[in-house]
Amino acid sequence: MHASDPEMALLNARDVFVRRPECTSLWVVLADAIFSKTAQELEEQELGDKGLGDEGVKEESGEVENYYIFYKPKPTGTQTLVGEVPAAAPVEALRLALERFSGDKPPSAWWVLPARRVLVSSPDDIESMFAPAQDKKFRLSTDFHTLTEMRRVKSEFGGQ
Repeated sequence: MHASDPEMALLNARDVFVRRPECTSLWVVLADAIFSKTAQELEEQELGDKGLGDEGVKEESGEVENYYIFYKPKPTGTQTLVGEVPAAAPVEALRLALERFSGDKPPSAWWVLPARRVLVSSPDDIESMFAPAQDKKFRLSTDFHTLTEMRRVKSEFGGQ
């Protein structure tokens, strides 16, 4: 989401992503707070090697704090929250995540972000933010037969 502030990003996210009734919460975080590494990056260099440090991730303190850990199981699809770890820096959090959350097949990508930087929708907002989706029928793009209808109109009116 592109927005002027986190609250506006949350509202924009609602407008874009809350189309399906199963949505019950939204999280937003500034992009500069996300420390991300692909499986290829982790394979090519060890964490802590030059190029895999936490450059670009703004840290306000070296104190231990909670980091949310997300990974993308396959190259396609979305990031999945797998847990959280206490750490003093994003690189340390990723090291812990690799130990705790790696399975037989390595995920295609990891995201690590400080919990304090995440804005989460409030349970008080459930009615106003998510309830309207309960009353709407969710339709896939295949439900709209625009091309078929345009071809019919074109043939009926001779391309006029």
